Amino acid sequence: MKPPLFLFLILLILVLPLSQSSCKQQASIRQKQIDRERKKNQVKARKAYEMDLKKHYKSQSKETRAMMKRSRRKSRQNTPWKK
Repeated sequence: MKPPLFLFLILLILVLPLSQSSCKQQASIRQKQIDRERKKNQVKARKAYEMDLKKHYKSQSKETRAMMKRSRRKSRQNTPWKK
């Protein structure tokens, strides 16, 4: 009775690390997939924001657009250089 139990424990000790390494690989693959989806969503959100900004700009009156343009230029001039 003792030898099969001893043999089973040795096999269990040898097989356990192999099964855990495959789980780590699957987790890293899943993380990469999540990162790609997050990046795609950020790009889509940025495009939607820019389109909404253009739509807002076009819906303003001529005087308001001129003021917006002046304030944009002024903010660029007053903003310090980024290093």
